[in-house]
Amino acid sequence: MATVPTSKASRSSGKTKASRSSGKTKASRSSGKKGRKKQINPLAGFDSSLDEKTALDQYLRDVSRYELISPEMEKELGALAQKGDQDAIQQLARANLRFVISVAKKYQNRGVSLTDLIQEGNVGLVTAARKFDPEQGVKFISYAVWWIRQAILAALANQGRPVRVPLNRASDLARIFREKERLKQELNREPTFQELSRVTDLTAELIESLQTLNSSEIRLDAPIGDSEDSQLVERFVSEEAAEPEQEVEGRLLTETVETALTTLDVRDAKVLRLYFGLQGEREHTLEEIGNMLGVTRERIRQLRDRALRRLREGRKGDALESFAA
Repeated sequence: MATVPTSKASRSSGKTKASRSSGKTKASRSSGKKGRKKQINPLAGFDSSLDEKTALDQYLRDVSRYELISPEMEKELGALAQKGDQDAIQQLARANLRFVISVAKKYQNRGVSLTDLIQEGNVGLVTAARKFDPEQGVKFISYAVWWIRQAILAALANQGRPVRVPLNRASDLARIFREKERLKQELNREPTFQELSRVTDLTAELIESLQTLNSSEIRLDAPIGDSEDSQLVERFVSEEAAEPEQEVEGRLLTETVETALTTLDVRDAKVLRLYFGLQGEREHTLEEIGNMLGVTRERIRQLRDRALRRLREGRKGDALESFAA
């Protein structure tokens, strides 16, 4: 099993001048305290003494212990990371390890084990943490996805068997992803293959074929749809939930959803629990919930939509989106 290369970022113990000088900041104090308490470092890779399933299960539990950071903390850590603060780089990366798992899962069954894909993705995550510029006004998780995917695609190109992606094509795919995200923000819609072709200097046919390597995404801002019998968790967990690693991730997601619900008003949280069938409840229709709470079906729909919007915009929104990315 491959291990994450010990880059300068991951080898350093934070003894640089920048790290010492930042020791008095909230970010550095938090990082040091949590690191000593937990005595784990998922960035170091998996336990090679365990079988893959057990190692993965343990890794996912370890990752779940790291809390997300606020936008303010993200900016503070990003500024420190740019100055070479290794503690800040590590804390910024650890707070986003869940995201790497979700990205790596999209590239399973292509000749490289999931654990190896995660480790390669972590290399990209650390690289992103070192290069992240918080002044650009982009969330770290949005910036990091390109580095994570490029690292994973490079691993598939070198090690994969069923699908081999030349390294130059892996770079092309990363460029397509970057330009696609930029155009989406500019145009407020999905760009066409022709539009992507103009900004990437690649043919529309090549772009279409390369994008088939990237499985479809489910996002928090996707429409709810007409069906009222879907559970919230099912929107973020793959249909092949019987796989051991997906079962574990499903449990982590359930915990994340429940934690996120505690940030809502009591009534809003109750509406979502009833509507999506959480905490042992069965799924209820909008009309059923309205009858229970003594309000109209339309009012329940408004409460549901407001609650989902608050989840997306709140601190736990990035956690949920990391499973959906």
